[in-house]
Order: sequence, then structure tokens, then C-alpha cells
Amino acid sequence: MIPFVIGAMMLQMQAPQRPAPVPFRVGEVFEYGGKWSLFSVGGITMKVAGIDTVRGVPSWHFTLAMQVNIAVYHQHTELASWTGVDDFTSRRFVHIVDDRHDDFTIFPDSGFYRNVNDTTRHKTPHDALDDLAFIYFLRTIPLKAGGHYTYDRYYRDEHNPVIIDVVGRELVDMPDGTRSPCWILHPIVDEPHGMFDRDHDARIWMTDDGRRIPVKIRSSYPIAGAITLKLRAVTMPFTHAG
Repeated sequence: MIPFVIGAMMLQMQAPQRPAPVPFRVGEVFEYGGKWSLFSVGGITMKVAGIDTVRGVPSWHFTLAMQVNIAVYHQHTELASWTGVDDFTSRRFVHIVDDRHDDFTIFPDSGFYRNVNDTTRHKTPHDALDDLAFIYFLRTIPLKAGGHYTYDRYYRDEHNPVIIDVVGRELVDMPDGTRSPCWILHPIVDEPHGMFDRDHDARIWMTDDGRRIPVKIRSSYPIAGAITLKLRAVTMPFTHAG
């Protein structure tokens, strides 16, 4: 009896931990339209592109592509994130703006990250999250009315903490014509001129259901005014019955 119990305990200790459930899967695509005042500013496509292996770690591969067109101003931005399936920690982050290409390799176990264009090591948290991964991370956390959440997980350690305040709830129109109750979140990242800088009074509307979809994002700029991104199309991966 005792050897059997010991053997069972050893098997439990050796069994790999299953990753925590998340509200997204490979193949999910969100498409947003952008508005600045009365003008269209282009669109954003955000996607769960796959699960890759980064330095031996199975990792979610998230992508975001954004096209901005305002009068004579044009900008193309691409983000790509590789974030651990089991620990939800970033290990690579690519940020492309027009001709500028930054490719950050993140070593959370060693506490540093570096850009492929620069050999300098920069401090990072041991559970680091990049810009794009943070959006998906927000979809996994429990929320409550009046909640105030602080995270020291942004990969650029000097800009921590990231603050998320739950400021209300609201019914929001969905692309399929239905209306969904949404949490209204106020994200704050201490990054001058960033979309979630404290001065920009940003808001994210996220569905209060099992999907946790970011339906709308708004950020206000002192001179340019408010820029709003609104969900216009959703693609969910096919689920087999049974």
C-alpha cells in the first residue's frame, strides 16, 4: 500500500501542469475600424496566428497590423508577440513602424531583453509581457466593478507598473447586430506619448462574457482629439461537435 501511494505521489509531481484556460484560440481574428473626429483613420487586424516554439517553449503567436491614413499622414504598423502557453510570459516581440524594424528577444528567466539592432541588455521582469501580449492577458483576468489592478509585468521595466481601473459597464453594439454588456477599463502605462499614457485618458470596452472581446478602444490626444477603434468583424475558429 505504501509503495503504491508513494508511486502515485511521484507521478503527480512529475505530471506537467496544464496551462490555465484562456478565452481565445488559434484562428481568432478581430478587425477594427478607426475614427478620428469625423474622419476614417484606417483599420486594425488582430489575430491569434498560431502556437510556435521559442527557445524550446510552446508560445502563442499573436499579430496586429494597423494602417493609419489621415489626410497627408500615412503610417503602417505591425506587431508580433510570442508568449508562453503555460506561463503566459513574453519571449519575443517584433515592432515595425514603416521602415523601422525592432525585434526584441526577451529572456525572462535571466531578467533582461535586447533588441536585435542593439547589444545592450535592458532589465525586464521575470514574468514580462510585451505590448500586444498585455491585451490578451487582460482578457484572462477576473474583473469586478470598481476594481483597481496593478501589474509590474511590462517588459520595459522602467515603465512599470501598468494600472487597470474598472470604471463602469455599458451595453455596446457588436458586429453581428447584437448588444453585449461590456466592462469599461481605464489602462495606464507610464510611457510618454503612448496610447495608454495617463494624459490620454484611454478606455477599453471588453465584453463581460466567456469571450472577453475588446470591442472598442478610445484614446484622447491634446491636439488631435479622440481616436476611437471599434470592432467591425470577428472570426472565431471552428469547433468540432462532441
